[in-house]
Parts: sequence; structure tokens; C-alpha cells
Amino acid sequence: MRKYKRYNKKSEYSYTLGAFPTIELLQSDKEVEAVFIDENYKDKEKLINILNEKNIYYEISGKTIRRIANKDKTLVIAAFKKENQPVLKNKNHVVLHEISDMGNLGTIMRSMLAFSVKDLVLVGNVADYFNPKVIRASMGAFFKLRISHYENMEEYLRDHKNNLYLFMLSLDEKDSIYHKKVEEPFALVMGNEASGLPNGFEKYGEKVFIPQSKDVDSLNLPIATSIGLYEFRRKR
Repeated sequence: MRKYKRYNKKSEYSYTLGAFPTIELLQSDKEVEAVFIDENYKDKEKLINILNEKNIYYEISGKTIRRIANKDKTLVIAAFKKENQPVLKNKNHVVLHEISDMGNLGTIMRSMLAFSVKDLVLVGNVADYFNPKVIRASMGAFFKLRISHYENMEEYLRDHKNNLYLFMLSLDEKDSIYHKKVEEPFALVMGNEASGLPNGFEKYGEKVFIPQSKDVDSLNLPIATSIGLYEFRRKR
């Protein structure tokens, strides 16, 4: 068995940090290489029974966990092979352009799963979606999503013909999410946390904005995406 080190983007494997995402991993069809359990984990016998049933290698080793996670509160870690299913054609999905925050990315994954959208497209220079911080923020939702990455929108559009709804600022009331008619298959297109979608993106589809009070400058990306997912599901 390989000696596992702290996560590196170039490695062939990644980790779940914690019991809950590890259980989600075990319930998926991902290839699990090994599981490490701290001797103080209270449900270790139950977890060991699951691992024995699935014939998955495990060790009781808090030392290994601390070497990988560098956090005292992490009691379970699983190493899994980095691979994913590509996004399906003609399915509703979310497109994230140049998203950079791993916590935001994981939170959006969880919201997607909550609203039954299981296809995620990442475009451009984006956060490493296999990073354990993303897996943890998603609370294991990562393992139930299909994910594809494209270098730019033109490359993405060659593969997919979804109706694009671009979440951008607009002064036109007809672009309000509350007035927008939904046509499937749709893609909710969200931009970078700081800069949003670039100027000129409106050529790809329809603008959408979320009305809000003047007391706040803007909604953060996970909240805006969650509102979009909710509204589009409600209108389907």
C-alpha cells in the first residue's frame, strides 16, 4: 500500500476529512483506496463492519490522520481515486465561471443536490474541485454529482445546447428572476465571487438578476446560486 501524504493537486488521489463525507463516499461508486480511523472515534466498530462488508482496507491510526489532515478534530479519513463522471447532455445544470473559493464551491455542490440538479460545469481557471476542503464543504454531495471542466465558454457550448440564464446585474425589470420563464434544459451561469460574469457574456443567453434591498451591496455566490436553484425548480 502506498504511503499517503498531505493532499497535492497533482496526486492521483484525494481525501474525505471526517466521518460524514467518508460515509457518503462509501455509499457511492467511487474507488476507495483506504480508510484511516482514529482510536477515539466512537462509532469505529460500525464503520469497520461497513468496510469489512465492502472489503476495503483500513487502519486504526490517529497518527496517519494527523499527518494528512493536520487537524486534531478529524477522526476519520478516506483516500479515494480522483475520477468523476462527466456532465450529461440535455440535463439541467449549473455553470460556474472562474470560481476560486473552495468553500463556496463545496457549498454550491450541496445546494445543487438539495434541489436535484446533479450536473456541474466548471469553466476557466477554477478552484481544484478534488481538494479535500471542497469535499468537506459539500458534506459529501460531491460524490453524487457529475462534473465537467472546460477551458472557456466556447468549448463548453460545443458540447451543450442548454438554455443559458446568466446571473448578472440588470436595470430591466423583465430580467428579474421572479418574471423569468424557465425553459429546459437550463443552465444557471454564475460568475466569480468578486467580479461576477465578464462584460459581453449576455451574448450567450438571457440575463437574470435577483432583486434585493439597497441595504446590502450583493449576495454571496452560494446564496445567489441557491436562490436561483430554488426559483428554477419551483417554476419547472
